[in-house]
Amino acid sequence: MQATENRVQTRGFGVFEVDERAAELRKRGIRIKLQEQPFQILCLLLDHSGEVVTREELRHKLWPAHTFVDFDRSLNKAMTKLRSALGDSAESPRYVETIPRHGYRFLAPVHHKREGTETAVSAPVYPAETHSGAQAKVGEDRSSVPTFFGSLNLRSRLGRRRLLVLAATFALAILAAVIYLRIRASAGLIGTSNFANLRQSVAVLGFKNLSGDAQEAWLSTALSDWLVTELTAGDHVRAIPAESVARMKMELALPDVDSMSRDSLTRIRKNLGTDFVVVGSYATLGPKSEGQVRLDLRLQDTRSGETIGAFSEAGREAHLLDLVSRAGEELRKKLGVRAVTREEAAEVAIALPSKGEAAKFYSEGLANLRVFDTLAARDRLQKASEVEPDFALSHAALANAWEQLGYDERAKLEARKAFELSSNLSRAERLLVEGRYRETMLDWEKAIEIHRALFDFFPDNLDYGLALANSEVKANRWKDALATIAALHSLPPPLGEDPRIDLAENDAARSLGDMKRAEAALAHAVEKAQAAGASLLLAKARREQAWLFENSGKPEMAEGAIREAKQLYIAANDRLGVAGTNTLEAIELERHGNYLEAKKRYEEAMKIYRETGSKLSLSNECDNLGGVLLYLGDLTGARKRYEEALATYGEIGDQNGAALAKIGLGDVSLALGRHNEAKQMYVEALEICRRLGSRGREGEALAGAGKVLRLEGNSAGAERNDAEAIAIFQEVGNNSEVAHVRLQLTQLLLDEGKSAEAVASARQSTEIFEAEKAGRYAADAKLSLSEALLAQGRIAEARKYVEQVMAAASESHNRELELNSAIIAARLQAASGNLADVGESIRRLERLIGEASAAGFAGIVYEARLAKGEIQMASADRATGRTYLETLAKDAHAEGFHLIASQASTALQGVRISAAPHALN
Repeated sequence: MQATENRVQTRGFGVFEVDERAAELRKRGIRIKLQEQPFQILCLLLDHSGEVVTREELRHKLWPAHTFVDFDRSLNKAMTKLRSALGDSAESPRYVETIPRHGYRFLAPVHHKREGTETAVSAPVYPAETHSGAQAKVGEDRSSVPTFFGSLNLRSRLGRRRLLVLAATFALAILAAVIYLRIRASAGLIGTSNFANLRQSVAVLGFKNLSGDAQEAWLSTALSDWLVTELTAGDHVRAIPAESVARMKMELALPDVDSMSRDSLTRIRKNLGTDFVVVGSYATLGPKSEGQVRLDLRLQDTRSGETIGAFSEAGREAHLLDLVSRAGEELRKKLGVRAVTREEAAEVAIALPSKGEAAKFYSEGLANLRVFDTLAARDRLQKASEVEPDFALSHAALANAWEQLGYDERAKLEARKAFELSSNLSRAERLLVEGRYRETMLDWEKAIEIHRALFDFFPDNLDYGLALANSEVKANRWKDALATIAALHSLPPPLGEDPRIDLAENDAARSLGDMKRAEAALAHAVEKAQAAGASLLLAKARREQAWLFENSGKPEMAEGAIREAKQLYIAANDRLGVAGTNTLEAIELERHGNYLEAKKRYEEAMKIYRETGSKLSLSNECDNLGGVLLYLGDLTGARKRYEEALATYGEIGDQNGAALAKIGLGDVSLALGRHNEAKQMYVEALEICRRLGSRGREGEALAGAGKVLRLEGNSAGAERNDAEAIAIFQEVGNNSEVAHVRLQLTQLLLDEGKSAEAVASARQSTEIFEAEKAGRYAADAKLSLSEALLAQGRIAEARKYVEQVMAAASESHNRELELNSAIIAARLQAASGNLADVGESIRRLERLIGEASAAGFAGIVYEARLAKGEIQMASADRATGRTYLETLAKDAHAEGFHLIASQASTALQGVRISAAPHALN
């Protein structure tokens, strides 16, 4: 390879510039740190842009023969550093392509600068879009582009669709150069006050069906999406995503109409931030017209309220794309955008289904997705994929549907199919498909690279920036996400004022534990959503606020946020949103100990999830309902719900959910006295959580296993588990769970006779729960406190707390709490020393043993039997008590209740502290 003569001093590509004289790499004018060898590699690749530079050539240039170095390792390390500086990816390269076992090739167009000369752009190479076979020519006019409809096979117009692929490949060098020159002119604008060169934005709002035939309704979606593809060819116009348009139409209650009033245009601009809208109508003219379709269009300026253009196009059903192409050409003229080239027209055709039936199913599926009818969307998209299995975007949309329904494994499968079939798509569309595939695979680092590539090339595309921030949050790169969000905030109005940016900021700040910033971000989101009339975004913001308020000690503010969010979802007919707020209401009710009302809310949410086919949400509700049924004393119902949840989690491939269900089953098994089953569930959940890195849930599994270890008599193991669980909850900032696990340590202190320490521990937890107004947990803490006070002989104080617990248990119908508090109450009654009270307490415990046994609470049965035996031993009837405790010790040991067995044996030697012997003698 000959060295390039007359080497240029400064060259640019994408958003980067290389100054060889200063040995600097700059991004939008800002110097990027790059070591010498990676910089030299970059310069050599730029010298031979579009050509393969072999590894051997790089070795001779950068690692002379006399240099003793591990060449392969050094080169790979240098290439990694270069790609990192460029934000590039070996799997989806924008700049540097790896030629396996051979070398590297620079892909992007290079902008050369020589002193005293004009600039020039070298043509890039896009290997992923290069295909073997002879080059085919595309016709000179638009009539050579395939058309769409009915059963017509569109490949017939050119022989094979592959001809279009080859034509698009030939066009990409020109297209990339055009994109590069446009972006080069505007790349430096972000972060400055000059946004004059940002692209115009257009929202296609859909078309009114005048034919009166519901079977033709799909054409509104198809025509809208095709027109968007036509308008954005060449990337001179920024289209508002169809999902955002659908949301806006629900929020503003806008039907498909021929024309928008000035007031409606103002509201649309506030909501979407779009410069222009396209509205209109269509009609199929019947069989006598030989399948003619008429499309009437109107382009309106949202800023002035004026109509910029209105016109009609007609064509046969078999040539709908020709009709859309003519309409798009007229709209581009009105927008001041050049006509679509024949190469771009070929690219447009490739991005759409080639079979009319597939187009119909695909469009219907997209329309269903956009109005939250995910089950119907799944069915239509499956049919589209069956009719045309090699169309990538049907698989991509189907992956989205499966994911929304909670079927992660099926979503991964469809996303992979889309990725494997995406080589025919435009570079931007291909990156979007790969980005979604990487997300389903939880490969967040590659997803970040892809979304950063899109955002760098299209810095005025808010959705690309939000996707980047979301990937960074999921990858735990929260500070990077906040930096991306700062860049989005710096976009000009209305882009930078979008409430979705503040919602993303909440996600990142909350992940960092910065609740103050999260609360401020949500307040901004609420304010902006209200101003924009974006009621669904407002509902989401209020729902997020409810969670934040509940978990930051402001429960009184949570109720209002939940109520408003639910009303907004009802108004928008968003049933899944309503179900979500039902769940929040149930959690709030459960937290306050109102289990019956919580059960109703969970069941209401489950009904919606069943009807909408949302498997993941349904399994979550089964899990939630299992917890409520456990508190209500319905152990059989609780087990059934947890098992149902576990089966569904397994079906949809949700391991994190499976861990949650296993913890619930562990709790039920523990209550039933099946310690081995409980331990197995907790251990399996723990293994899953550790594998997934689910820290909070790992703490729950550890705490559950700690309970089993205590009952088995392994106090040291229980203490280790509880301490580790507390450390995890402290790490994730869940102070409520920290206090709850401390109650388990309180029980261990009581087992060891450390009543003073137990009192202090229980009192601390009580104060925390009361400050958080968490009635459910406060009752548990007060019960432990009353037991510790009883052990100290502080009868009056213990009675005060147990009476509060019994009242709370009765009001909430918490059966387990009712039974446990009744045991302590019986002990307190016997502690009076009055023979009548002692007799009544024993009878009370006998009734309680029967009730607990009938309900299946084996652990409570043994606790009540222990209390009865200890009271008998401390009374005049010691012989009966001794016999009773001897039997209890044998039964408890046989059933794995070794702690109870040990306590019974101790009581046989003398009265336990908790039985208050000084009061009974």
